[in-house]
Amino acid sequence: MSSSPSQEQQPETGNLPVPTINLRILLSLKEAAKIIGLKGSTISKIRENNTVKIGISDKVPGCSDRILSCAGPINNVSNAIGDCIEILNEIDFDTNGNVLPSLKLEKYSFHFLNNILPPPSSAELKPPSHGNDEQQQEGEEEEEVAEEEIDLNKIGTVRLIISNHHLSSIIGKGGNKIKSLISKHGVKIVASKDFLPDSQERLLEIQGFPGSITNVLIDVCEILLNDIDVNFIPEKRYYPHLSYSNSHHNSHNNNNNNNTDNNNPQNNGNKRQRDHADDYNSNNEFKRNVKIPEIYVGAIVGKQGNRIANLRKFTKTKIMIQKRDGQDDHHSDNDEEENRIFTITSNLEKNVELAESMLLRNLDAEILRRQTKFNNETITRNDNDIEMD
Repeated sequence: MSSSPSQEQQPETGNLPVPTINLRILLSLKEAAKIIGLKGSTISKIRENNTVKIGISDKVPGCSDRILSCAGPINNVSNAIGDCIEILNEIDFDTNGNVLPSLKLEKYSFHFLNNILPPPSSAELKPPSHGNDEQQQEGEEEEEVAEEEIDLNKIGTVRLIISNHHLSSIIGKGGNKIKSLISKHGVKIVASKDFLPDSQERLLEIQGFPGSITNVLIDVCEILLNDIDVNFIPEKRYYPHLSYSNSHHNSHNNNNNNNTDNNNPQNNGNKRQRDHADDYNSNNEFKRNVKIPEIYVGAIVGKQGNRIANLRKFTKTKIMIQKRDGQDDHHSDNDEEENRIFTITSNLEKNVELAESMLLRNLDAEILRRQTKFNNETITRNDNDIEMD
């Protein structure tokens, strides 16, 4: 998830404005589907119960992740995310009533979706504290049997996306703030070492009971709101996308086509599937095949083919686009979505590489444009719901 102080007009209670925040969470495709629910019923219930603006990004062909965005007052947002964790913890059944494997056991090629923290244990985690004296006294009386009663299946994990700048404030000098959060709320917290692909954001992974995570998020939001710097330059945000690597023969890619070498921002994105077997043919021509998801082909080609025509002219290459009726000739069982093959040829390899690079950059730009439009529409679409409540 990524989180940033909200710039929207803040709701008021009496004469005092209520601080608002926008948090973003990284989800797998299955996690996103479970939170959305049948025809959006589950996420709608979360939105109504907590009076927040909440939505999940569109599925991007070839990517194994989506982003949940939740905006509103701090307590509301934190409670909404706690509800999401409880939903993910629920047991699923197939049509025959058999219990399905927990999503917690899933392993992903896109390593950011895999838990950084080890499996939970009752010795390290504790249920949320409610803070009043009576409950505290009751808690002390039950302390001896607490470990036996703890159900580890109720423990969940959340992946909060945080800008590198804000993450430093959450960790604190010498890790003092993050250690305090861990001790105070009985949770486990760790920050990812790597940046999310093509961004300046990292993950803050929090493991614990939903209520405990809710309480941690409230404190994290307070830190973020107090960390506003007028001189701060916004860092590049992460969004699920397909990128490319300069290393044509790097085979260390995953289902999300994101390379595991995350120290190089250029290598952090999703590498397109390209066919280099025919890089050089008998006609003294260099050739590259690039797969473009069908839903983006129109934008890449442009109105009346103007955009692709300009690309051909600028790079001095020939670019042939696979026809729809030939889709089956190139379709692979591993393809999650329909793709069209763009074949680039030229007698100069550098021209082919330039055309390939520009083609993929145009695709990235179009994906980002649609993602930004979705995020803006999600916020606008839910404004009226909050006002009516």
